[in-house]
Amino acid sequence: MSRLQLWQGVVFLLLWLAYGATYLLRKPLGIIKADLEVAFKVKPSSLGWVDTALLLPYSLVSLALGSLGDWLGPRLTLAGGLVLSAAATVPMASCQSLPPLLVLLTVSGAGQALCWPAACSLLSRWFSDASRNSVFGMFGTCCFLGGLAGTGLAVYMQAEHGWRSVFLPPAVIVACLGVLVSLLGKNPADLGLVVPDRAADQQAKGGRESATSAFKVFRMAMVPEVSASMFCIKAVRYALMFWLPLYLTRTLGYTQTGAGLASTSFEVGGVVGSACVGMVVDRWMGGRALLASTIAIAGSAVSLLLFMLTASWGFVFHAVFLAIAGALNCGPDVLLAGSVAADIGEREGGAPSAVTSVVNGMGSLGTVLEGPVVAFAAAWLGFSSMVPLMILLLCFGAAATFRASHIHRRTAGNVRLSNETCVA
Repeated sequence: MSRLQLWQGVVFLLLWLAYGATYLLRKPLGIIKADLEVAFKVKPSSLGWVDTALLLPYSLVSLALGSLGDWLGPRLTLAGGLVLSAAATVPMASCQSLPPLLVLLTVSGAGQALCWPAACSLLSRWFSDASRNSVFGMFGTCCFLGGLAGTGLAVYMQAEHGWRSVFLPPAVIVACLGVLVSLLGKNPADLGLVVPDRAADQQAKGGRESATSAFKVFRMAMVPEVSASMFCIKAVRYALMFWLPLYLTRTLGYTQTGAGLASTSFEVGGVVGSACVGMVVDRWMGGRALLASTIAIAGSAVSLLLFMLTASWGFVFHAVFLAIAGALNCGPDVLLAGSVAADIGEREGGAPSAVTSVVNGMGSLGTVLEGPVVAFAAAWLGFSSMVPLMILLLCFGAAATFRASHIHRRTAGNVRLSNETCVA
């Protein structure tokens, strides 16, 4: 094993653990809501602010401070985000009322918002352009497996030591990983290494790129389309995550246990889709991630349509179509917010963290708004309207990604023509 390969493995594993660990901070919120209701003596409707306090600042910071990672460098930005979110999580165990908890969740959400774009920016510097989609596809599995680990840890701590204990272990883990990132999260150039088949101008940059405002990022080619697509697929993913069990019980007559089991098939499909989509794009589609994402998002819409049309066919068909929908939804999620966004940032404006942050922030905005939208649709049209709404969102997302793919092909053609003219 060469020195470059060793460091590639170290950096990949470190970043995989670091970002996956942020889900250890998020997952306890879904586990302890009933405990919070009793301990803080609040109404169930007030608990909705718990999710908003975390997700809204996550989205806003991603949109407003996207260039921070380009200015400070991904290593310091990621380490700082991890330590900040961990520091805000520790005092949550001592909260005696809901308002202080909401304030701490706001700080934690802001810190976590810095992590994904910084991790993607650093990861992209260590691997060749040809293998980028495969690497990001495997990297995206940390979100789903981190979520499963976060749920298991929270359930165990709650059962053994009470709900207040769920905050400390994740905070310690995340803080330790933040320190490791600050020590080991280096660029190849810092170690005198050169990544083959990687643009030379990108390798030469130390740890900082040009700082770019969110307004300038939105003016870059393909960014509005990719952001719109991320908004749609992220809204669908979180809507199915939070509302699918209730949909299954209300419209298809599932028991609570059966609904829980059936709904997990979407997440299982997400893990498989995230792991495989990058390899499919690099090996069989010539690296055309935008075209692959268009096909996958459209396929996810078709899978949900088949799920709805086979409502009377039973559990097996439901689980299969939900798993396919999950794979074809979560795969593009990882590509668009990872390799595609980083590539746009590098080629269009020299600001991969800023572009990744804006795209991810728009996706996070979808997670904030999906709850009210689904609740409104269910109140006016019934829960049976949820799946058609998700299909419409996916169709819009596929159309946006297709337009981005068309712009990319046209831009690439212009670049080739310009290069040929210069050579002549």
